Amino acid sequence: MEIFLYEKSDFNQEANQVRKDAKSIYNRLRSIVDDASFVMTIADLFPRLALVANERCGSWYIDRRKKQAYSAYFKSTDGHMHIWDFNIRRNNLHLIPIIAQHHGCILVDSTRKGKRIPDALSKTVPIWCCTINRAVQRIKGYHWDTDFHSLPSAVSRSEHAQIEAKMESLVDKLMNSGIDVYAVADQLKKPLRPIWFTPQSCDMIVPDFDDCSFWPVVCLSASEAVENGYQVRPGYLYVQGSGDDQEAWCLGLTPSLFWENHQFILESKGECERRVREIVKDSLEKMNSQATGSFAFIKPTTIAISDLASAQSNWQQFDVIINCSEKNLELNSDTYLHLPIPEGKRGQQAFLLAIPKAIRYVEKPLLEKQNILICCDSGKDSSVGIALSILVNYFDLDGQLQKENKPRGQFLDKKVIQHQLVRIISSWEKASPSRTTLKKVNVYFMSHSNTTD
Repeated sequence: MEIFLYEKSDFNQEANQVRKDAKSIYNRLRSIVDDASFVMTIADLFPRLALVANERCGSWYIDRRKKQAYSAYFKSTDGHMHIWDFNIRRNNLHLIPIIAQHHGCILVDSTRKGKRIPDALSKTVPIWCCTINRAVQRIKGYHWDTDFHSLPSAVSRSEHAQIEAKMESLVDKLMNSGIDVYAVADQLKKPLRPIWFTPQSCDMIVPDFDDCSFWPVVCLSASEAVENGYQVRPGYLYVQGSGDDQEAWCLGLTPSLFWENHQFILESKGECERRVREIVKDSLEKMNSQATGSFAFIKPTTIAISDLASAQSNWQQFDVIINCSEKNLELNSDTYLHLPIPEGKRGQQAFLLAIPKAIRYVEKPLLEKQNILICCDSGKDSSVGIALSILVNYFDLDGQLQKENKPRGQFLDKKVIQHQLVRIISSWEKASPSRTTLKKVNVYFMSHSNTTD
């Protein structure tokens, strides 16, 4: 019994050490270098195809010094069982001209232990491809591939059939969303077809996509699937899907900063964390001293959106500023409205109360065609919600200003709000309002009487 207790205790200590090592930034970054080598090997096999990082996770596996990379935002949740969705907010249609230019793309992502391929690549992307193919067929009447294609090892035949049965409703959703599907149809000359590669793909026969009847969307899962998600390798612990959940381990390091300095960072295991912190600190100081910021107008209106840093750099270019951050910019009060909306759950009620204030404030500037900048800390959430509320209240579905306010609760439904959201996303790719923010916009316009008080 004593021997058993000793062995059990020893085993627990070893397991705890493995879990601790898995969080080490050195082990994470060394694992990323291994995975990136595989990704770049595949990229070299298909030099014509555009290289696309799925979310920030995919960015870790692309050495951008070797090849230009684009970005996408396919979420695994849109491919989860019984959810299966073409997400209008995350429509990724900015990829269509890129795919058309390169006749296909390589989409890079990874997954942690338990899977070889993330749901984003095995289900969300195939759903996206099929939805677009069928929508274009409706418009152009092409006789081309509109089947739903999935990977049998990742999607059971039963689930495949259930997804396929839902496809027509997803096409209807896209066609009725307000997105300019006709512009997509003009650019897509071949149907999209998902193809899958993983580090476990052996004896690969490299296809020649030039003569294919489709444009490939190569779904490339970067990380090697290993037992328990960890594998001891010479000098470090390999962690499957190291680029995932970066906020928990990266110490502020970004993929671009890492690849610019990866040899220096990984030169010493003992110095790795200190060097990362030093590089991040220097980068932030440089950004603060040289920041010029960016913003985007919501076409065809005079309303623009930016993050707070960009607003601080560009406010002189605008007639009116609406600041949704808790931090006050302390500008001229006649042309500046401060709506301090806390980040996250704390800001839910403050956001709802801010909507009528913003609507009242912009009425005259809109009629006078003044340039209006709306900002928040990230430029992704509160500022987008306020801009959305203004569009719904003052603009028609063609983006034209209406002289009279629309009566709330009448002639409005979620499709109208969604249509205006699509307009924002089409102009400002950073837009990513939370479900809570969108829910508050819906509540304001559909649950109140006709007043802006």
